[in-house]
Amino acid sequence: MNVTEQSNNISEHFDKEKHLIFGYTPTCGTCKVSERMLDIANEITKLPITKLDLNVLPEFNQQHEIQSVPILMIMSYGKEVKRLYAFQSVTNLLENLKN
Repeated sequence: MNVTEQSNNISEHFDKEKHLIFGYTPTCGTCKVSERMLDIANEITKLPITKLDLNVLPEFNQQHEIQSVPILMIMSYGKEVKRLYAFQSVTNLLENLKN
């Protein structure tokens, strides 16, 4: 997916009451583990999710003051309501997604 396609995807779910933006970098091992935990948790919650390679979106990183990866932004109608940098476990992730 190129930069333009990723940029267009960012606002794809802004019409939803709750949606997720998952930021990662392809070479990050923790990101791969976190993405798998997120995929498992999202099999239960079934929330719309946008996954972004933050290596190619420096403006997004700066605009949202992203400090590290992986990052999960829990969104409501395009506004950030919570962010997670450490997923810890699927159970912990589910708790954060349900609230």
